[in-house]
Amino acid sequence: MKVAVICGVCLVLTGMALGADEATREKLSGQWQQTDGVDKATLTIKDSGDSIHVTSAGEPQAAEDFECNTAGKECAVKVAGHKSKVSMWFNGQTLVELQTTGSDVVKRQFKVTGDGDTMEMETKAISPAGKDETTHFKRITAVASK
Repeated sequence: MKVAVICGVCLVLTGMALGADEATREKLSGQWQQTDGVDKATLTIKDSGDSIHVTSAGEPQAAEDFECNTAGKECAVKVAGHKSKVSMWFNGQTLVELQTTGSDVVKRQFKVTGDGDTMEMETKAISPAGKDETTHFKRITAVASK
């Protein structure tokens, strides 16, 4: 009896987590324009089912155009013409990206804030260690999921 109750609770929690993941994907999907700084980068995030497609252009972001799963498995990609490895996963309402280019490792976290039309991208230089930065974006357009 206890095992059945525990399994039932696990199924409910898993369903809630998957629902939150889907809602988060919908919130993140879209075209975003940087609102702070002098140069204004444009970032596009598109939910492609089991993966996320990321495109960016403009300073200070390096030109990117890649698609990677959200299961945390490494994907071979090119960022600004350089061979890189990217891993992506969801941590609650936040999309986390770990990007390795040569010996440089950068962690980015994307989170929709406020009314759903603003997003923060927190960038942390892991190796070599560097200054953490938070960049703010405003939604330009929504992008249809899948």
